[in-house]
Amino acid sequence: MTFQLDPPRLHGWLAGFGFVVCTAAGSAYAQSLAESPSGFAVSKPDTVLVSPSSAPTLLPPTAAAKNADAPDAALTKICPVQPVYPLPSATAELEALLARLDANAPFCLNSAPFHAWRGATLLSQGRPAPAIESLERALLINPDLPGAQFDYASALIGVGDTRSARELLLQLSNRQDLTPGLRQLLDKELAASNPDILRSRWLLTTAAGVDSNLNNAPSASELTLTFPQGSLTLPLLESSRPRRGLAALGIAQWQGLKPQGSQLWLFQADLRARHTGDAETRYQQADVAATWLQAQDAPRQWIARVGGTQVVFGGQQLLRTFRASLQHQWQASGNAAFGRDVWAGQCRPSAGLEFENRLYPSSRTLDGRYVGALAAVVCTMDATETPGGLASQLVNLQARTGTDRASAADRPGANFTRSEVRAGWEGRYASYKLSSDYGFSRQTDAAGYSPLLADNLKRNIKRHTLRAELSRPFSAWPNADWFLSAEINVQHSNLEAFRSRQTGFYSGIRWSLQ
Repeated sequence: MTFQLDPPRLHGWLAGFGFVVCTAAGSAYAQSLAESPSGFAVSKPDTVLVSPSSAPTLLPPTAAAKNADAPDAALTKICPVQPVYPLPSATAELEALLARLDANAPFCLNSAPFHAWRGATLLSQGRPAPAIESLERALLINPDLPGAQFDYASALIGVGDTRSARELLLQLSNRQDLTPGLRQLLDKELAASNPDILRSRWLLTTAAGVDSNLNNAPSASELTLTFPQGSLTLPLLESSRPRRGLAALGIAQWQGLKPQGSQLWLFQADLRARHTGDAETRYQQADVAATWLQAQDAPRQWIARVGGTQVVFGGQQLLRTFRASLQHQWQASGNAAFGRDVWAGQCRPSAGLEFENRLYPSSRTLDGRYVGALAAVVCTMDATETPGGLASQLVNLQARTGTDRASAADRPGANFTRSEVRAGWEGRYASYKLSSDYGFSRQTDAAGYSPLLADNLKRNIKRHTLRAELSRPFSAWPNADWFLSAEINVQHSNLEAFRSRQTGFYSGIRWSLQ
């Protein structure tokens, strides 16, 4: 039950961090606009547009062009719709507005306020990639729309282009026509986007649900023991059978990002607790990790990670671990002949070694040290629309294998080999975010587990895990998402004492805080 932030997902982390600041800045931005009823007195200074393939920072997804110059009479006659702010907050209203804008788009090709309005609407839906196209059109027609420039920086942040977003913010800071409120907001965003400072965010989660096996008990109702005189089947005590019940989850996560030249440090702390009606099935878990990336923008880089975990279950210290890994990551090349050009240009495979030292304070004979090899690939696709209406997809594949060597000579099963494959997927559909994760692992002992179980048979375990989550933003609460998750764990073994099944369903709220 370790928690790690996968370095290849760094751009997604930056995007989420950027939107935290963007949303927080939105109300201040709207207030600053109110200070100037007639909008900006645009002096039309030289403005250099930045390529959207550069880098993002941290701005509000609802700012676009609220203060744009009024379109001239010719454009007013051609474009049948005119911007109206503030934008609606309800998801259904935003979708209806976007449909209306798309229907009128052929008549508004030369209207900068129209394209800025459409870009702001897409940003409010959490779709920065398609918003970039609309905002670029607005700025190509009229480079002096400050609101559109702010939203363009926000969209760049959303796709992970912090470098370009900061350049755009620096250009905006040179303008002489910004209101005092906007000038204060801009200075704040420039300070927050300074690449040399430690940037951090908090994720707070609270959830409630039901679990079919709170005590991780075997699924069998009886157990067969083997003695020299013969076998004996005994029923399991009721306390040793699966306990179904309600549970409440509380999770606090902190993530920090510290650039150091071309290198990058990533820090993480995770505290979680489960509360149940029975003290014996409650648990608390703490994880810390630090990751070093040699050069995140380079075609090749080394990634090193160290971390630790502590688990308390039923009031007893169950597990303490220390882990370390070293991986080499590179950029994959595309192959259009096989239809992989959309994904392959954004895929980053990696391979390396990992080590883990595990201590079980309440049962020291189970202690061991794991050494193994790891291979992984992370692929992202950021498109305006992909088949099936999905956008901003991410696929993560991992495979690992290694040996866990017993610290004590009398550990049941002695050494064991372990192999695992995992596949994860994330995608967005409109305002919804969907994610799923499947894992399969196999463990084989080198020696018999116990003379009392199947005449000292060597234990073999196969485990399947499947988790899915659906989430969407709360329109009433900024920086908050509602989510619904389901998890299934099935463990097979040639020893009935290690066969188990568990399902859990949870619903809750997740806050993202700067």
